[in-house]
Amino acid sequence: MKKDFNYCYYLVAFIDVLGQKEAFQGINDLPKNEDEKEKLIQAHSHTALFVEELRGWFDDYFNAYTEVKESEFKVPEGKKEQFDEMRKSILKHTRFSDCLQFFVPLESKKYHSPCANGVFGILGACGGMLLLSLARNKPFRAGIDLGIATELSSGEVYGPGFFNAYTLESKIAQYPRIVIGDHLINYLVNLSHKNPQLPNQTKEDIGVCKIIADSCLKMIVQDLDGCYILDYLGNKFLENFTKHLSDEEKDSTSKVFKLAFDFVESEYKKRKENRDRKLASRYFMLYTYFKSKNTTLMKQSS
Repeated sequence: MKKDFNYCYYLVAFIDVLGQKEAFQGINDLPKNEDEKEKLIQAHSHTALFVEELRGWFDDYFNAYTEVKESEFKVPEGKKEQFDEMRKSILKHTRFSDCLQFFVPLESKKYHSPCANGVFGILGACGGMLLLSLARNKPFRAGIDLGIATELSSGEVYGPGFFNAYTLESKIAQYPRIVIGDHLINYLVNLSHKNPQLPNQTKEDIGVCKIIADSCLKMIVQDLDGCYILDYLGNKFLENFTKHLSDEEKDSTSKVFKLAFDFVESEYKKRKENRDRKLASRYFMLYTYFKSKNTTLMKQSS
């Protein structure tokens, strides 16, 4: 049993895939005939298989994001080692049941940029995966915030930082969106204002943290209810995460957007026709968000 717990500040993202329990509704025993067997297979496909697939998407994204690549910027030879250190990313994740947890320890010794890079990477992953999941008719909700926490021997992060993110997902999000907590906003504002995160932090490291924080803040907006959310259909998000895509990849992204929009519109209309006031109002919020985005993706998909 792990006895030496180190508490520090963590950025935590908590994701819950929706509709899992409903998919198994009415299934309590092993199948006794082909119809019951087919029903179990369908339920498994919509739940366990998709959760595994979603986990795989995040794994692929994080592996690609943390991979050391040749920089597009030219730096003096004497600064190259420092620059390469600041380009690294600290990013961890674990999963349990139909929930996923991603986190970044914000404690650093030499440079704080790798922490900020991890925050940027989590925002990008969550936004991209929500769009992809909606395109597959499999919505999820997420909360992202920070606070003190510690890492358990199971690989999970636990403490106030976790509960901040969990509360945003379970109590505040309500519909498929990514809610951003006030603690994270304050952290990014501090970085943007060039407030040092380390004793004797270098001006280069402070400058890189400011650039990352400014970019993150531009990807966050207030929703209709005043909550801060990740603006994953916004121009800044798309600029950050599609600028290096080929024309073929951009076309594929446009098709994903169209599939997601069709699903959101269909869910809203279905809930409205069924007079499901709770879900109709929630999907109306999501439908309104999609409709409000005058982005390149929307123009391409129309």
